[in-house]
Amino acid sequence: MSRDGLAIFFVIAMTAGCDRAPAAKSEPAPAEVAKPEPPNSPPLPAAVTSLAQAEHRQKGGGAAQIWALARGHNAFLGKLEMAPGGKVPEHRDPTEEYIHILSGAGKFTIDGQSHEVGPGTTIYMPPGALVSFENGAEPLVAIQVFAGPEPAAKYDAWEKVPASP
Repeated sequence: MSRDGLAIFFVIAMTAGCDRAPAAKSEPAPAEVAKPEPPNSPPLPAAVTSLAQAEHRQKGGGAAQIWALARGHNAFLGKLEMAPGGKVPEHRDPTEEYIHILSGAGKFTIDGQSHEVGPGTTIYMPPGALVSFENGAEPLVAIQVFAGPEPAAKYDAWEKVPASP
């Protein structure tokens, strides 16, 4: 994280029954309140993880690195680092993805439109967007969020970096 104590907050709001006509009464009866569907998998326990404790993986001898800061049933949050001149080839992910750049700069292409990006830039990629990235002359450090853990499974094939003593 940056010296300035950069805080990143992601809020996902879900609404139910938006297409229904408003009820005649001001408060719904308890039976009318929508209940969340149980997840397909058992709930995960709450967790507080320091960067030193996060699973750390790398590719290309450290040319790209990821720290899995949080992984749940509905999202993945990671710290991503890329060496100068590194590239992410064109690809599509099945879920929304967000990248917030903390340091470094480069050229990000989404569905054929290129954007110069740098510190403080946040990138939103809708599901299925065709994306690629070319890093600049400095190391890139970013926060990455997948709105679903499936795309982050690609990091499981990267080399695991042992924890420092």
